[in-house]
Amino acid sequence: MRLSPSTLIFDINETLLDMQAVKSAIADALDGDDSLVPLWFSTLLHHSLVDMARGEFNDFSEIGAAALVMVAHGLGKTVSLEKAREIITAPMTSLPPHDDVIEGLSELKNRGYKLVALSNSSASGLQHQLEYAKIIQLFESVLSVQSIRTYKPYPEVYQWALQQCQTEAEDTMMIAAHGWDLAGAAACGLKTAFVRRQGKMPYPLAQQPDLSVSGLRELTSRLDKL
Repeated sequence: MRLSPSTLIFDINETLLDMQAVKSAIADALDGDDSLVPLWFSTLLHHSLVDMARGEFNDFSEIGAAALVMVAHGLGKTVSLEKAREIITAPMTSLPPHDDVIEGLSELKNRGYKLVALSNSSASGLQHQLEYAKIIQLFESVLSVQSIRTYKPYPEVYQWALQQCQTEAEDTMMIAAHGWDLAGAAACGLKTAFVRRQGKMPYPLAQQPDLSVSGLRELTSRLDKL
């Protein structure tokens, strides 16, 4: 089966932006224990889905702050929600792009692909992130789930993104470093590409990605061969 996407939808955090500053801030708040950062992130994702299940919607960074409070509590530490917000907000809006991102996105845009940003971050937060990373001008559309008050990987998000981009699923590829994100996109009929950022892998029980690449440079070369 030949893949020929014309629209490329990119996840942002970790896929395009280096999250190390946020991870360091979280670890510092948890007695310097780096091993608890994945627990914080999984707690964040878990409770975003809890909010969906109970018909509520909170800003992703707000859920992240709540997750930090909860993980700290497990250590016997008390971190206020206000303090947790302070810890997360500053580094989250000043993340650098990974080394391959600016060149890779620029090349894909030059080759005629329609580039779209799709993130669980708030609209204002996403705008700040992309401006700080100096990549916002490379995207034709910048989409935040805040607009529909539903988080990835719910199918409504990908269906909404397709509508916003005026494209069909079979002509669209979701690119992410998160297996759960690609699992949701694939279930909606999108093509998928997994970016192998450190420590990440696809979800073994989901449909496997159409492509697996080390970064955006390899993505460009692999797309050329489809």
